[in-house]
Amino acid sequence: MDKYVTFSLLTIFWLLVAIIGFVVSYRYEERGIIRCCVILTAVCCYLAWLVTFLMQLNPLVGPRASQKIIYGIMTYWPNSFVHDQKDP
Repeated sequence: MDKYVTFSLLTIFWLLVAIIGFVVSYRYEERGIIRCCVILTAVCCYLAWLVTFLMQLNPLVGPRASQKIIYGIMTYWPNSFVHDQKDP
């Protein structure tokens, strides 16, 4: 699924949850509390999903090293797989 389609679908889903909760709250006496709880739940769930989604779009990668540095690390570290000796 394309990232824009996923973003749009889930944004619409949480917006609908908030709107439906807002409309359903008119049936009860304590409208204010129910409205507040439903809308805050939708906003918090949406923000938790959004942060997770955005972090996966551009993940942090480790440091990059050139081939020469990687070979140097493999050669000089004692428990490297380049050595002829068995690892303990």
